[in-house]
Amino acid sequence: MAIDWIRRSVLVTILFAGFYYLKENPDLRKRIYSEKPIRVKIEGPVLNPGFYSLDAGASGKDLIEMAGGYIPGTQIKTEDSILEQPLEDGQILNLGKR
Repeated sequence: MAIDWIRRSVLVTILFAGFYYLKENPDLRKRIYSEKPIRVKIEGPVLNPGFYSLDAGASGKDLIEMAGGYIPGTQIKTEDSILEQPLEDGQILNLGKR
């Protein structure tokens, strides 16, 4: 009887922790619940700049990979944290001059 009570308490605690985590991380919530693809544009020193359709929650690194990667020998001056954030529909990711 006591074991069932402990199991239920642990389950409820885990559920509340999960809901709190989703509340504090709205970007993660977008990745989980959004189903519509987004359309973004990439400019700069990548092999194939232009418009791309990606799954919701995709990051700048995903877009760079889809665009064929960087042109060999280029130096990018953007912060990695910018490339880690989820992209939004209609966003333009400008990496500098080509």
